Amino acid sequence: MKISPRIEEAYQKAQIVPLREDDSYVFFSDCHRGYGGWNDNFAGNQNLCFHALQYYYERGFHYVEIGDGDELWENGNPERITENYSNIFWMMRQFYRRNRLIMLWGNHDNKKRKGKYVKKHYTEFYNEYSRKNEELFPDICFREAVRLQSREGMELFLIHGHQGDLLNDYLHPLAHFLVRYLWKPLEKWGIRDPTRPAYNYRSCVRGEKRFRNFARKYPVLVICGHTHRPVFPGPGDGRYFNDGSMVHPRCITAIELVRGTLSLVKWSICSKRDGTLYVCREVLEGPHLIKEYFDKQVFFF
Repeated sequence: MKISPRIEEAYQKAQIVPLREDDSYVFFSDCHRGYGGWNDNFAGNQNLCFHALQYYYERGFHYVEIGDGDELWENGNPERITENYSNIFWMMRQFYRRNRLIMLWGNHDNKKRKGKYVKKHYTEFYNEYSRKNEELFPDICFREAVRLQSREGMELFLIHGHQGDLLNDYLHPLAHFLVRYLWKPLEKWGIRDPTRPAYNYRSCVRGEKRFRNFARKYPVLVICGHTHRPVFPGPGDGRYFNDGSMVHPRCITAIELVRGTLSLVKWSICSKRDGTLYVCREVLEGPHLIKEYFDKQVFFF
């Protein structure tokens, strides 16, 4: 069983965060926030995202963004992104001020791994409602990976999921160049970017296999993003999870951790019989107790 050295490295260097019995976390990833133009895949779901953030904030959740929050391969100006989605960043700032925000970087926003870059672009933002610059995330540190550890020794390993991929990890400068100057213009004609696992089935399967192998070696639950494909095994069926993305055509997906249980949820626009539209939250899988994944024998196919 081959384990990617990049995943091993990220695991060893990951920040360790204590997980208490009464903690609640929500895991989102792959928002790919952009400038709001034709190629901004997040634009159509921004209202779903804002409503979901309000829901989780009011209920005391920690918000965890597992990479690719901002689309920095296609867009070079983070200030335009934070200004365009100032309501989203204002809501995330609420979590940050109460020490309930954890931010990871992915391949499309790996510039955030550099402290100077983050300090320059994410210390403050322009709030379109107050019409002035305001404090955003002073002193924040974007991590590559985080390990949530309970007192009982159970652990959740949070990582974006591109680690170990040839193009998106080892050759990321080349992938960055291709996305910005080749595939971005071609998207106007409906040609999809093959560097993204969401559009490349084989790449998606290879990436998932790397992390499934890792979860076989280490007694942890692995929660990733990157592929945009939700994965939620039942107890005994594996320990690799994926929260999906915020750029599905008609919904956003997330994984919730509430009092030691995990659930896969979907947020979408629903309609009543009279045609009234509203934002609805639907549990797709779970809830399952975390300890069941450690108590039961895990089978891999």
